[in-house]
This record gives sequence, C-alpha cells and structure tokens, in this order.
Amino acid sequence: MTDREKMLELLDEFKDSIVKLMDERESLDGEAEELRAARREAEEKTWSLEEQVKELTTKIEKAEKDRDKAKTDLTTAKEEIQNLGAKAEEAEASKSEAEETLRKERDELKREMDEINEQLSRVSELYREASAEKEALQEKVDVSDLLAIYITLIETVFYGKPHARILYTLHDVKTAITRKNITSSTGIQPAAVLKAVHDLVAADLVSYDENSQEVELTKDIFRKTK
Repeated sequence: MTDREKMLELLDEFKDSIVKLMDERESLDGEAEELRAARREAEEKTWSLEEQVKELTTKIEKAEKDRDKAKTDLTTAKEEIQNLGAKAEEAEASKSEAEETLRKERDELKREMDEINEQLSRVSELYREASAEKEALQEKVDVSDLLAIYITLIETVFYGKPHARILYTLHDVKTAITRKNITSSTGIQPAAVLKAVHDLVAADLVSYDENSQEVELTKDIFRKTK
C-alpha cells in the first residue's frame, strides 16, 4: 500500500472518529440538557415540598396551640363548674340556715305572743275580779287608777311600749309606713321595732310586707262602735 493510500485511510479513520465524537458530544449535550431539566424539576419539587412542609409545620403549631388552649379552657371550665357547685352548696346551706333561723324566730314570736295574750287575759280577769270586789263593797271603782296599773304592767311587764307607739303612729298617718320611718319617728331601736311589728302582725293588728318593709294598720282600735 502506498503512502497516499495510507494517508487516505488515516484521513477516513480520522473523519470517522470526528463524526463519532460529534455524535457522542450531541448525545452528551442531550443527556446534559435532560439532567439540567431533571435537576430543575427536582429543585422545583424540592421547593414545593419545602413550602408544603412549612405549611404543615404552621398547621401543626397552630393545632398544638389550639389543643393547649382547649386544655386550658377545659381546665378553667372544670374549675368554674366546681366553684359554681361549691357556691350552690353554700347558697343552699345559707338558705337552709336562714329558713331555720326564720322558723325559730317565728316560733319564738308566737311563743311570746301566746305568753302576752295569756298575761293580758290574766290582767282582764284581775280587772273583773277587782271590779266585782268594788261593787260588792259598794265602792266606786277609780278607773284612772286601774288605767295607770294597766299602763305600768303593759310597759314594764309586757314590754308593750314599742307596740303602743307603733299603733299610735299608724293611727295618726292612716296609711302604710315603712319600718325605717317608724324607727326614725318613734326613736325606738330597729330591732325592737321589728319585733313589735311581728308581734302586732301575729295579733292581726297590722300587716307587714317583707319586700317593701311597709307596715299598715289592719284594725282601727280607735274606731267608735254604734
């Protein structure tokens, strides 16, 4: 083989190598482009996943805060329920105690009124006996002396002075009057006024409204009968 033929053969081989290299380069460029596209896609997916992770993290944190708040609210609600239950029990106990106190006061007032009525009955009997003795002796009964005795007994033994002052006041005004005004106008202690009012109510002489605390005369003692 001549040198020329060898040269041509080498050129052909060189040409084939160049073509092959160019094909490989094109193939590598295509693969590189695919890799870049895949990389961009992977990066985009990564960014998307990171955003999703952030959103999920935010939602989880919010859910945890809501859960903690719900626990706190539940604990507070339980404490409030317990407090309300305790207050209800305390109120019920206070109500029962108040009712028991009122029952005792009512029973005590009734007992005192019964004693007063019994004592007044005895005074009336003494008056009748004294009158009978005076008539038997044909002596004149001194009404003023007997009246002085009754007033003394009522004021000192039966403690009736507050009762009389209240009745005088009610007969004078001829209308309902509050317990506070009775206290201020008569100068009697509030406790004594309250007790006397209950005594007069028990005797059906006055009426008393617990809400308005107004006392009203129900029986006109000064009314003249025909």
